Amino acid sequence: MKKGFILITGLLVAFVSWLAYFFIANEAPIIKGKLDYNIEYKEGLFLDVYQPTTVVYEKTPVVIYVHGGAWIGGSKMTVNNNRFNKAFNTLREQGYAIVSPDYTVADEFKSPFPACITDVEDAIAWIKLNAETYNFDLDNLGIFGESAGGHIAMMIAFPDTAYYALDYQDTPFNYVIDVYGPTDLEGIYKSELADSLDKIVQELPAPIASNLNIAPRIFGFDPKTDTIRAQGVMRTYSPIHFLGRKIPPVLIIHGNEDQVVPLSQSLLLKKHLDSLNIPSEMHILDKVNHGFIGANEPQMAEVQTWISDFILSHYKENKRTKTKG
Repeated sequence: MKKGFILITGLLVAFVSWLAYFFIANEAPIIKGKLDYNIEYKEGLFLDVYQPTTVVYEKTPVVIYVHGGAWIGGSKMTVNNNRFNKAFNTLREQGYAIVSPDYTVADEFKSPFPACITDVEDAIAWIKLNAETYNFDLDNLGIFGESAGGHIAMMIAFPDTAYYALDYQDTPFNYVIDVYGPTDLEGIYKSELADSLDKIVQELPAPIASNLNIAPRIFGFDPKTDTIRAQGVMRTYSPIHFLGRKIPPVLIIHGNEDQVVPLSQSLLLKKHLDSLNIPSEMHILDKVNHGFIGANEPQMAEVQTWISDFILSHYKENKRTKTKG
């Protein structure tokens, strides 16, 4: 009994120590400044507002962060992991607010589309509605997404895609940041990795296979039994089909060994942006997989700098009012 208690206590101490390292050593935004947590922006969905840690502007510019998770998971709390938190803390020190919403994800044979997109649009509508309360600067809005979140960010920011939420009004963004986000869903669904995973899943026992086979969850039906319908879904929700000259400047970050979202997805986007003369910046990380797996410290430091510098460089100077210094 006593040994069991000691073991449990030891595990709890180890867990608390890990949490302390995660949040403090990595300077997670949640431990810095003011956080308005779990605000219900629509029924059953919540967002967090990370207020600036330094007052720099007369009104507060806003970065809308859309988390990843393959449209089947993820959390608004991703802001606090060590992939982007240094960039977010830098931005907060420079007078920016970060708004991070949760959104609908896939359920068993229930597609997340278009709900995941309309949810983030509704979060943006909440920002507009509450701009006076939070002193948000609606002339300085930007959207930033990682993986599936990058896909959602592009679907909202690109022309002719924001038609999902009935009450959504077009929002001019100062920039879009796409971190290894899918741009062409057909290229993801028919990739070598998807084929390999499908073969593995087919060899597993039925109960296990049904839980690992995520394609029906994302499509809302089995794409193999209704290929025409699947083609329609992939086209409807592929940002690459909605490029136009009104796109704001785009920052793209991708690893060249990404096995989940192939680098070709971002290269295709960059090619089309260049053809339309849309300002864009692309950074390719050598020997780096999805989620920055394999990235070294210098590479991760560069990621933080690319993100914060890109956002700061697209602030509309005419609204700037220094209050310190």
